[in-house]
Amino acid sequence: MPLASIVGWGGATVGTLTTVVQTARIRRVGTDGVNATTWSLFALTSVFWLAYGVASHSAQIVAASVIGAPFLIGLLGRLDRAERRRGLAQAALAVAATTWLPAALFGWNAGLLGVGVLVVATRAPQLAQLLGARHARGVSATAWLLGAVSVAMWLAYDVSTSRTAAAVTMVAALVANLSIVALAVARHRGGRAATVTSRAALAT
Repeated sequence: MPLASIVGWGGATVGTLTTVVQTARIRRVGTDGVNATTWSLFALTSVFWLAYGVASHSAQIVAASVIGAPFLIGLLGRLDRAERRRGLAQAALAVAATTWLPAALFGWNAGLLGVGVLVVATRAPQLAQLLGARHARGVSATAWLLGAVSVAMWLAYDVSTSRTAAAVTMVAALVANLSIVALAVARHRGGRAATVTSRAALAT
């Protein structure tokens, strides 16, 4: 099997694990800090990736979209209903404007460049929520780190298969993922410190 194919399948596998790990954390500690718009964007963008995978005959991209879909749906089902509806509505407008419309007018590469914009927009609500929060127990730093690994694999796949436009989107995604990891770790530490302080105050 060619190296590009191996890396692509690795990206698909690790990308699915990202959602699985985040869902597991939600089950364990709740949804505190988890942004519905960000995960709605992931879910709806995967539909675009599925169509692109079919059009470009990439079994890896198709598999990543199809296998990951049930896990994304399951995660969204655990979020607050009102927040989920609002997130899905915002995501649908963003995905249509940045990917489907450019692709329809100018071709797949235009849609992929739109995904580059959307990649940053996808993570922006989660970044903003973390920046404004004192703690975010529901956000899994491990899941976002796995996401960064998956993105790095897709970047290698896109470069090795000469998908330049797709590679640009992966660079943006990698930077955003690592930023979320750093913020999530900081908020978890802040949350633990606040818990320790609260317990000490109660004990005195």
